[in-house]
Amino acid sequence: MRPTGNNPHPVPPDPSIVSDLAELLGPGRLLAGTDVEPFLVDHRQLYHGRCLAVVQPHTAEEVARVLGFCNEHRLGVVPQGGNTGYCGGATPDESGTQIVVSLARLNRIRRVDPLNYSLIAEAGCILADVQRAADQVERYFPLSLGSEGSCQIGGNLSTNAGGVHVLRYGMMRELVLGLEVALPDGRLLTSLTSLRKDNTGYDLKSLFLGAEGTLGIITAASLKLFPRIRSSATAFAAIAEPRAAVQVLALLREASGDRISSFELVPRIAIELTTRHIPGVRDPLDEPHPWYVLCELTSSRTADPLEQMLTECLGAALQDGLVLDAALARSERERAAFWKLRETIPEAQRLDGASLKHDISVPVAAIP
Repeated sequence: MRPTGNNPHPVPPDPSIVSDLAELLGPGRLLAGTDVEPFLVDHRQLYHGRCLAVVQPHTAEEVARVLGFCNEHRLGVVPQGGNTGYCGGATPDESGTQIVVSLARLNRIRRVDPLNYSLIAEAGCILADVQRAADQVERYFPLSLGSEGSCQIGGNLSTNAGGVHVLRYGMMRELVLGLEVALPDGRLLTSLTSLRKDNTGYDLKSLFLGAEGTLGIITAASLKLFPRIRSSATAFAAIAEPRAAVQVLALLREASGDRISSFELVPRIAIELTTRHIPGVRDPLDEPHPWYVLCELTSSRTADPLEQMLTECLGAALQDGLVLDAALARSERERAAFWKLRETIPEAQRLDGASLKHDISVPVAAIP
């Protein structure tokens, strides 16, 4: 059972509240009865809740209207994006007294500005669609997650997502120029600035990034874009222990001029799980090793000798005993195979049985 707040037996709201909310929003915005079932369970099928209704606003103003209504009637609100999270934060509790606010209908990319290297996307936009919108104007949005085909920008913002390119581009917090937020009292905070240099007062957007909907519901964001990636070099290397990974990372950063965009530490058990449960995944190396790193260099220039940099650095690390073996991706197909192994680790864990999820951060040097 999940806790339902301070009151273990909340008083059910008047059923007429649902019809009042439906009338407030207009047709096609509210779900009730069996239609709400897909919104009541988390991605891992661990948490099952109940709700009074699910609302699907189409605009930021409608989200604000819902929050104002729920605030007036003292109704709990559970914001929900792509529902790809691992800890049940977007699932209502079992009280049946809460309103689920689905952001899926707020899915417009309002503006793309390639000269300013920015775009404005609504919270319900799928991450992969934002990536494609940037690519269509020869720009690059760097947030990349295993769930990017279904997770939504609003959830990425509200959880301050990191992804596999965090080393180079930072967390989601670093990729945001401005926000539009529906506040709990029904007001709409509009600060969708696209300025790179903005020294005007408080940085209000930071309050909402990573707040998981506790201070308001993000409805749109102005996002930073970067030059399109035109070349890459990827390798899967075996190491004896995490301390070696930290040293190899430092060597790669020095050798590549900080062109390193991804560096993922992978334990042996992850190789065993993915090769056992995920079709098409194979061990990249001939012999088993205790630990591995998946590393990738990228550049916006086609002429950058990334493969040479990566080969020379890993070769030197091999001579020094930091790297035990390595495989360099010689084609896009091989690169995709390396990344498929990495990105399907959570699915392989789920198929194997119970697993614990965590998102623990420490300084890089403290990882060993």
